[in-house]
Parts: sequence; structure tokens; C-alpha cells
Amino acid sequence: MNSWINKIVGYLNKFLEVGVLLLAVSVIAEILFGPNVAFFGSKVTANLISLLNSLGEQGVAALIIVFAVIFAYRKLLK
Repeated sequence: MNSWINKIVGYLNKFLEVGVLLLAVSVIAEILFGPNVAFFGSKVTANLISLLNSLGEQGVAALIIVFAVIFAYRKLLK
């Protein structure tokens, strides 16, 4: 049972790494080539900015969520 859980955690860790790398590459590609980059969708940075603005409007709850995500991200990538 423990090895099965470790396998799932490993897969989720790799999935998280791929997602973060894909986000970073899409932001860099949009900065270099403009908002309509093929393969990455459109206006990735605008979506990120609107997400951060909506988190800012939520106040303390958003701050707790951001800290929880950072904690989980750092813990999984060790």
C-alpha cells in the first residue's frame, strides 16, 4: 500500500513540475513573440494578471491559499 501511495505522489510531483515548466515557457514565449503564440493559447500573461488581481480582491483567504500552494509546491519538489 505504501509503495502504491509513493508511486502516486511521484506521478503528481512530475505532473506539477511539467505544469510549472509549461507555464514558464508559455509566459516567456508570449513575452518574446507577442500575445498570439501558437501552441500555448493566447494571452497567458493577461490571464495570470487577472488571476492575481482576483486573489488580491479576496484578501486574507487568498493569502492563505497562496501560502498553501507555495508550501505544497516546495514540499513536493524536495
